Amino acid sequence: MKVKGKYMKSILSVAMLAVALCGCTGKDDTLKMITEATFPPYEFLRGQEIVGIDVEICRAVAQRLNRPFKAETVDFDSVIPAVISGKADLAAAGITITEDRKKNVDFSIPYVKTGIVVISKKSNLFQTTDQLKGKKIGVQSGTTSENYVLEQLQQEPERSKSPAEAVAALKAGRVAFVIADIDPAKNCVKGDDELALSDFITSEEYAVAIRKGQPELLAAINATIAELKANGTLAKWIADFTAESDSLKDK
Repeated sequence: MKVKGKYMKSILSVAMLAVALCGCTGKDDTLKMITEATFPPYEFLRGQEIVGIDVEICRAVAQRLNRPFKAETVDFDSVIPAVISGKADLAAAGITITEDRKKNVDFSIPYVKTGIVVISKKSNLFQTTDQLKGKKIGVQSGTTSENYVLEQLQQEPERSKSPAEAVAALKAGRVAFVIADIDPAKNCVKGDDELALSDFITSEEYAVAIRKGQPELLAAINATIAELKANGTLAKWIADFTAESDSLKDK
């Protein structure tokens, strides 16, 4: 049935009023977190669900802002570009604060101090950084481990999509050593009698990254992190998700 003239205008007016009254504007107010879910205990998969320390921090930010929350996983080197482009509101994936990254995103206050370590075979135990020079070094692409090989060793690393993939290359003899963040490194070597971890070779801090020029969002993230630290919740999440990710390694 066709509707003409003033009758059509009346129908459209009523429809627009109904949308305004019910708030059904189609706008998605979800706070979207982007991560890379192969980095336990900070983010990993529990079945199909993305869980971990970073996920809970970002969920707490969404609760503070009274917004729905959603987490998505991508390759690590796509995490920061996702917030720069506006495809995500915040990025949390064990992201180390660096001067180079500060040029492109704003960082929250740090929520943990950490560092990178060397994973080696006990038959070729790492002892000094001189052992790394000129050798094939496995790293996760887009990480500070990659930067360390490029900048400190001044050589090209062997890039993988995850620390676990890099360690698989080590065990297969395709690389001599692997450099990775301490937490996933611990998870990779747990229960493996062939592998060993070094002490820290750098000192780093993790933070949440967002697109530049969003002072209100940054303030909410900082307030959330400060509160989680002060009330002991962050420490509990670290303990709980470390235990859970360790148990998954045992299975």
